[in-house]
Amino acid sequence: MSTNHYKKEIDNIVNYAKKNNISEEQVNKIFNECFYLLETKSSSRLQFILKFIKWLTIISFLLITSGFVLYNHPKTHNILLRNVQNLIYPGLRIFRKFAVPVITVYPSLTEWYDEWCLLENPYFEVSDMDCWPCNSVNSVQDLTGYNVTSTFNTGIPFIRIEKTETVDIKELYKTYVKYQDVFRIDAALVSSNKLHYRTIDDVMQTRLDLYPFSNGSTHIEWRINRMEPGRKLRELFPKLPGIPDWWNPSMEKYIFIDEPKSDSYSLPNPECANVIIQCTSGERLIELNPSPECTRNCQKLKVLLTSHQSLWYNWWYWRPISTPSNTTAITVMYVTSFC
Repeated sequence: MSTNHYKKEIDNIVNYAKKNNISEEQVNKIFNECFYLLETKSSSRLQFILKFIKWLTIISFLLITSGFVLYNHPKTHNILLRNVQNLIYPGLRIFRKFAVPVITVYPSLTEWYDEWCLLENPYFEVSDMDCWPCNSVNSVQDLTGYNVTSTFNTGIPFIRIEKTETVDIKELYKTYVKYQDVFRIDAALVSSNKLHYRTIDDVMQTRLDLYPFSNGSTHIEWRINRMEPGRKLRELFPKLPGIPDWWNPSMEKYIFIDEPKSDSYSLPNPECANVIIQCTSGERLIELNPSPECTRNCQKLKVLLTSHQSLWYNWWYWRPISTPSNTTAITVMYVTSFC
């Protein structure tokens, strides 16, 4: 508003007051009250901005100081780094409860939840990592019927016998036919040592149980990283008993299909550190190698994972390799992880 326009409006108010027998004292009082309100509003806004800047500065200082202290205190840094993944999903539990109904209505939103553009750094290692959880482990124990407690040492790998249905290629095919539209959109790609297999359609249209390769060395990896296909596969692979309530499942899942002579390969490190491998048909010999940080403290283990068995381990301490065993059956394994 220009000064001339402002002056004109003031004159109009004064003239209106004179015509209606309003004294000059009352007019001045009204003006003073208006100016007071304007000053108060302006002062309140300024105080809010100053308080915001003050708290922002304090929080930033505390975060920077905490980060500096944690980074330069090896023990605290290692504990935080080792457990940070276990804090992600519990912290987002409330957000997930709100997000699930939205994603159910708009399943295409899960396309944003995809990490295929990221590459794992093969040279990453945690400096001065504390390897005590695995340094006394010399075998893979059978803990069938045992339920993991909050005090359980996650550095101890173990197997369990599960009362689950056999899931072979035939059962996978039935689920594929039932939900093939979902799989074609949200989980179409596979990786294999055979050029013939590039999509899940290829795998199911040329099934290994019906059309085996002559050398019997085919390996197929199917990665599922979206909600809708993951929910469909849950019909085949329900939640295992004994999984703690405070373990939150990641969305990322893997299915491995191996012919009897399939070569050895390293299993991937999923999103979360607590990993469960279910063997639903066939068998594979699993080598558990200590993580690079723990090779001096922990020893290599081996376990024969057969049908209806599950292997539980933590990839902070163990890096598994799947190797062929003395079997003539096609092996199907399902891998999930929990934070």
